[in-house]
Amino acid sequence: MREQVDVLVVGAGPAGSSAARAAAEGGARVLLVERRQQVGLPVQCAEYVPVQILGHASLPERCIAQRIRTLRTHLPDGTVIESPAAGYVLDRALFDKHLVATAWKAGARVWVATRALEPTERGALVVRAGRTIEVECRVIIGADGPHSTVGRWVGMVNAAQCDALQVEAPLPTPRECTEVYFHAAFAGGYGWLFPKGETANIGVGVRRSMGADPLQALEMLLARLEIRPDAVIGRTGGPVPCGGPVASLRVGKVLLAGDAAGLTHPVTGAGILTAVISGTLAGQVAARAVCAGELSALDRYEEECMSFVGGPLRHALSKRGALERAWSDDPVALSRAVRSAWVAFKSYGRRTEAENRGG
Repeated sequence: MREQVDVLVVGAGPAGSSAARAAAEGGARVLLVERRQQVGLPVQCAEYVPVQILGHASLPERCIAQRIRTLRTHLPDGTVIESPAAGYVLDRALFDKHLVATAWKAGARVWVATRALEPTERGALVVRAGRTIEVECRVIIGADGPHSTVGRWVGMVNAAQCDALQVEAPLPTPRECTEVYFHAAFAGGYGWLFPKGETANIGVGVRRSMGADPLQALEMLLARLEIRPDAVIGRTGGPVPCGGPVASLRVGKVLLAGDAAGLTHPVTGAGILTAVISGTLAGQVAARAVCAGELSALDRYEEECMSFVGGPLRHALSKRGALERAWSDDPVALSRAVRSAWVAFKSYGRRTEAENRGG
């Protein structure tokens, strides 16, 4: 079987849905495919987004689990710092469904339970309901997560990652701010508690390559927060890219967006906002290219995307490198390193020597 479209988008998370919507609004015929049976589930995300999301995506009230104004950072030496951090803890499943619905309303077709198989000369093979279908297209947008199938097709894979584990548990009393925890056992990462009304997302993201054990780290955090095992009502986990953007966001007719392109923040692991931004730009560029009949216009995508997110991501990657080099079992030394590399502190904004050298 064959299907003919202008743009094939693989992955219906925030990046893919934003790409599909933007491409359809630009006049392209769009097919959005998602390997999962249901968009948005299972949730593999801490669900926090900064308030800046409002400039790039609609956010219905029903998708907001809790509004956030403050971030509380717990350092290994016992110091606790509060800083402004306006944003939202989402109901991520509802948010993802909202974005897909927006893409569908713009004219994109949506296929769930559909797996991208391999590229072809005319497009790509996908498997749906046990049938292999060739989707003929002029542009493919890979928005299929940290271990992107589309990225592997073109040799663009995330080189570094943190491993995240998270539970959802009821809160004895409401909490008004997000909380992050640094500890020597959370090597290369941190723990978090993100409140969402009656419950909270509690998790860790750590580097196995630095000797961390995600399960032990999570158990340590839960013990610290006095969260009993019988209070856990949900578990999730997965890789989070932390090595910065892949070498090229465009290879031939393929554009990569969101986690597939390595566009998560190397220090915080945040990726929803950059997914929406990069997906929107990929869809806009793809529509312009196919409508004008000039695929060379795809060259504009990487330039436009990196003009938005490239500087902050490069800076964050430099800070991550400095933090990892300074990681220590000594609470005082580690606290000093965190103060230099974590986004809540003024020193985070200072350029490193490598950046000053242009490295």
